[in-house]
Amino acid sequence: MAGRIHGKNGQVKMDTTPASPVTPIVVADLNAWTLDLSQDRVDVTCFGDTNKRRVTGLPDYSGTLAGCWNSATSPILFTVILGVIAVWLRLIPDSTEPTYFFEGLANIDGSLNVDASGAVTISSKWDANGNWVMRP
Repeated sequence: MAGRIHGKNGQVKMDTTPASPVTPIVVADLNAWTLDLSQDRVDVTCFGDTNKRRVTGLPDYSGTLAGCWNSATSPILFTVILGVIAVWLRLIPDSTEPTYFFEGLANIDGSLNVDASGAVTISSKWDANGNWVMRP
């Protein structure tokens, strides 16, 4: 393993027809992604406790995608955003170590951001639609 890494080699892959076997392909023109692994916390405080107590529940896989609009490639992503089916999403922190990734079914929403003094960009939110895994 490389240790600490720079985000320049991050990558997002997607399979819009997630049947077995899953064959995700690179989503072009993205430049950022986030993954939130927050877990539910349930209050189990009882009489006599001297402070609040919580137990951990399930992780809530969700995050964001971001990038630049490209009329040759971005419509593919917007077809997914406007669709009604979940897609297979693979988030890779470093494409030079492609065996390390997070993946699973995801619902994807998105928006287009147009600024007269900047680039036309894409932003997107996603959340889990099935079980997610971390590899390796």
